[in-house]
Amino acid sequence: MPAFKSYQILATSCAILLMAGSLNLGAATPATLEDAWKSPPPEARLGAYWWWLNGNVTKEAITSDLEAMKEAGFGNAVLFDADGASQDGNDKVPAGPTFGTPPWRELYKHAIREANRLGLTLSLNIQSGWNVGGPGVTAADAAKIAIWSETRVKGPRQFSGRLPEPAHKNPFYQDSMVVALRASGKPSRKGAGIEQLAHKTLRANIKGSTPDMKYLLSDSPSKPGEVFVPASEVVDLTSSLTRDGSLRWNVPEGEWKILRFGATVGPGARVSTSSADWKGYALDVLDEGAFKRYWDSVVTPLLDDAGPLAGSILKYLHTDSWEIEPINWTPTLPAEFKKRRGYDITPWIPVIAGNIVESREASSRFLNDFRRTLGDLAVDNHYKPFLKWSHARGFQIHPESGGPHVVPIDAQQCLGLSDVPMSEFWAESWKHRIGDPNRFFVKQPASAAHTNGRPLVMAEGFTTVGPHWQERIWNNLKPTFDKACMEGLNLLVWHAWVCSPESTGIPGQQYFAGTHLNPKVTWWSRGKPFFDYINRCQVMLQRGLPVSDVLYYYGNHVPNYTQLRDGDPAGVGKGYDYDVITEDTLLARVSVKDGRLALPEGTSYRLLLLPDLDAISLPVLRKVRELVVAGASVAGPKPKEATGLGDAVKRDAEVRQLAGELWSPTSKQRISNTKSARKALAELGVAEDFSFTGGDAETAVGYVHRRDGDTEIYFVTSRKERPESLQCSFRVAGKTAELWDPVTGERILAADPKEANGITTLTLDFNPCGSIFVVFRDASTLSTKAKINRPSPVTALDLNGPWTVAFDPKWGGPASATFDQLVSWTEHPEPGIKYYSGTATYRKTFDFPAGATDSTARYLLDLGALAELAEVRLNGHPLGILWTPPFRVDVTDFIKPTTNQLEIDVVNFWPNRIIGDSQLPPNKRLTRTNIRKLTEETKLMESGLLGPVRILRVP
Repeated sequence: MPAFKSYQILATSCAILLMAGSLNLGAATPATLEDAWKSPPPEARLGAYWWWLNGNVTKEAITSDLEAMKEAGFGNAVLFDADGASQDGNDKVPAGPTFGTPPWRELYKHAIREANRLGLTLSLNIQSGWNVGGPGVTAADAAKIAIWSETRVKGPRQFSGRLPEPAHKNPFYQDSMVVALRASGKPSRKGAGIEQLAHKTLRANIKGSTPDMKYLLSDSPSKPGEVFVPASEVVDLTSSLTRDGSLRWNVPEGEWKILRFGATVGPGARVSTSSADWKGYALDVLDEGAFKRYWDSVVTPLLDDAGPLAGSILKYLHTDSWEIEPINWTPTLPAEFKKRRGYDITPWIPVIAGNIVESREASSRFLNDFRRTLGDLAVDNHYKPFLKWSHARGFQIHPESGGPHVVPIDAQQCLGLSDVPMSEFWAESWKHRIGDPNRFFVKQPASAAHTNGRPLVMAEGFTTVGPHWQERIWNNLKPTFDKACMEGLNLLVWHAWVCSPESTGIPGQQYFAGTHLNPKVTWWSRGKPFFDYINRCQVMLQRGLPVSDVLYYYGNHVPNYTQLRDGDPAGVGKGYDYDVITEDTLLARVSVKDGRLALPEGTSYRLLLLPDLDAISLPVLRKVRELVVAGASVAGPKPKEATGLGDAVKRDAEVRQLAGELWSPTSKQRISNTKSARKALAELGVAEDFSFTGGDAETAVGYVHRRDGDTEIYFVTSRKERPESLQCSFRVAGKTAELWDPVTGERILAADPKEANGITTLTLDFNPCGSIFVVFRDASTLSTKAKINRPSPVTALDLNGPWTVAFDPKWGGPASATFDQLVSWTEHPEPGIKYYSGTATYRKTFDFPAGATDSTARYLLDLGALAELAEVRLNGHPLGILWTPPFRVDVTDFIKPTTNQLEIDVVNFWPNRIIGDSQLPPNKRLTRTNIRKLTEETKLMESGLLGPVRILRVP
C-alpha cells in the first residue's frame, strides 16, 4: 500500500452497520471523517443494478438477495426488470410475471417490505428494459422522425392532384406541413448541399458515445453554382392540403418543388431489452402528454403499491440510457419553435430536405435552432415533468439522462435536473468499448452535480460485453473504479446483480453483459473487503465540496456532451481539474466572490473558459461581462456572432460590440484571448493542484480533490500493474499530512513532508494499481507515522513445496492433492483440478529457523502471485482476506519457532468449471447457466496460489 510499500495489513474489523427501518440516501453525514471512514453511512454504500431477468424471480430469491446485500455492506438496489439473457448467443431464461401485472406487483411489494426490514433502500426502473415505453404506448405517442415527399410542377397553371405520401415503413403517418419553392435556375452541383445534413437534422444515427458535436455547428463557405432559395419566396401551402393528401394551387410561372412534410414512428422507437411481454413503442420524449399518459397508466399504480414506504424505502425512480435514435419531430414542434426561437419554421423547413435557404450560413444557423428546440422539448416535456411528478409523490430521481448515445439533448442540462446525476462506466473487455474514451462517462454527471449543488454522483459501473465471470478484481475492477472516481464518481451501482432463484442452478441465470455479481459467484463469501474498499472511497469522495480551478462553458448547442476528464476540452493539462457548465446553470447560479467564480453552496473556480466557437449565446456573453466587471478571470477566443438565426442582425451587432469591449487590450476588465486554460492559469500565477516527479513515461497517476471545511482530501491512484515510488506535491500549506489507506482502513501520518511556496511534497509508494487518500488537516490525533527510508524487506524463509491442497469433491476436485510446486490449476493434468472453480485450501507445516527472529522486526507472509483471492490462517488465527497486491499479511504475533500450521483458502472464478462442463454431456455437468460463451475454445483462467510464498523480515 502507499507509504507501506513493503507490506499490507488487512483490516477486517471494520463492520458496516446497517440501520434498521427507513433509511435516507440523502441523510446527513457523520460528525467526523473518522466516524464515516469506520462505519460508512447509508448514502456512501455501493448499490446494485438488481436485474429481474425476464421477470423470473421468486419471493425466496428476493429475500436471499437483499439479505446478502445487507451483509456485504450494500446500501441500495435499483430494481430493474429486463431481459437480455439470450443476447450474444446465450440461452433464454424462463419468463416470469410480466412487469406491472398483479403477480409481478406482488413480488415488487415483497421486495419493498424486505428492504424495509433489512434497512436498505430501493430505486425503481419505471418500465421493463429501457427506452421508456411499453405495450400500452400507441404509435401516436411514440418517438417520431420527419419525412417528406417531393412533387415537381411547372407554372403558370392550376395544379390539382394528390401529393405522394412520404415513404414510411411504419403504418403510422401524420402530415405536418406543405411548402413550395422555386426549382428554376441553375441546379445545385452534386455535393454542394449542406454538409453532414443527415446528422445536422438528426434523421440518421450519429455513431460513438458522447462525441464532440461541434462539427454540426458550421458549414463550408458558399460554393459557385449553388442555388439559394430566399425565405420570402417559400410558399406555405399547408392549409390547402386536404385529408386525403390532395392539393389545389395556382402555380406561378416557373418550375416549383412541392414538399409534403410529415412524421412517422422512428426506426429505433422501440423498448429495448425488456422482459418477454413488455414490448412496444418507446415514448416521444418531446411530448409531455405522451409521458403523462404513460405515467398515469404504468407508474402511478406502482408508486401507490409502495404505500407508506414511498419516498423512504422506495426512494428513487430511474430510467436507463436513452437509445431511440433517430428522433427529430413531434407534432407541436412548429408552434414550439416559433415560441422559443422567435420566428416561423415554415420558410426554413426546406432545409431539412436538403435545400439551402437564404445562404449556407443562414441555413446552418436555422439547423442549430432546430436542434436546440428539440433539446428544449426533451428537457421541458420529459425530464422536468419526471422531476416534478416524482417530487410530488415524495420520490427523487436518478435517470441516465445524459447519453452516452447521441440523441437531441444538451446532456448536462438533462442531468442537472436529476436529484442524483447518473451515467455509466465500463470495465475492461477484449471485444467491446476498448479504450478509456469508450468506457468512462462520469465527468458529465459529476459536472452536472458539482455545478447544480448535488452531493452525489452515481454511475452504473463495471458493465462489460464479452467477459463472463472473467473480470479480475485487482487489475481490472479496482483500477476501473479508481479511474471513475478520478472522473468524479462517488456512488457506484454495480452492473449487474441478477436475481437467480435456486431453481436456476449454479451459477444460475445471468444477463449477457455486465460483471456478474450475486451470492452465486465463487468469491462472494470473501468479497466484502473489496466492497469495504469501495465504500471507504465513497465516504471520502462525498465529503465537503469538489475542488477544481476551471469552469468550462461548453456552449448551448444540441446535441452537446461532456467527454471523459482526459478529453480536456478546457486544455487544463495535468495537475488541474475542471468542471463543465451549461448555459442555464451559468446564467442562474454563478456569481463572483473574492475574485473567484462562486456557486451558492460554496464551490468556486479561478477561471471561466469559453469554448473555441465563432458563435456565442448573447445572454451568456452578457453574463460574462457581468462576471468580468465583478472581478472574475475569463479566457477564450473572441466570438464573432450570436447563436441562432432569429433577429440575427441585431444580436450579432451586440455580440460584436460586447466582444470588442471585453477583448480590447485597453479595457480595464478584459478577457484573455487564449484557448488554453492552462496558459490562462499560468498568467494568473495559479500553481498545479497536484503534481509528481519520479516514475517514467508509462507512469499513470491521477488525482481528485475535495475540501471538507478546513480539511483537504486528495485521492491519488496508480493504474499501472507495477509498484511506483513518487514524490507527490499538493497545493496545500500549513497543515498536517495523513495517509488513509482505503484497502486496509489504516491511517498514519505521512513521513517527512516538505513545504515550500505553498506546496507540500511527500513520498507516496504505490502498490500495483495502488491508491491512497492524502488528508491535510490543521491538527492530527494520529500517533503512528510512516518510517523514513525504511529498508526493503528481506526473505527470512522460502516456503517451497510440497503443499497439500484440498479441493471440494462436490465441484469435481479431489479431496486431497499434493503440489510439489506452486503452479496454476490449469496446468495440472487431472481434469478435476484443471477445470476446477471454487475454493481450494493449501496447507503446509513449517518451522521458523532458530536465529531468524528479531524482536525489533516485523514478519510478513508474502503469497507472491495468486488468482484470485486468498483467506489466510496461521496456527488457527484468521489473518484476513487478500484481494489486491502485494498479497502480504503481518504474521509477527502468530508465528512460532516450530510446527507452524499455515492454511490458505484460494478462490478462483467460474469460467474454468463452465469450460470443462461444456465438454461433458448435460447429465455430467456440475454447473447450470444460460451463458454459452464459455466453451472448449475459451482460454482457461490462471488459478490458484502461484507464489513464491515467503516469510519476509522487515527491519
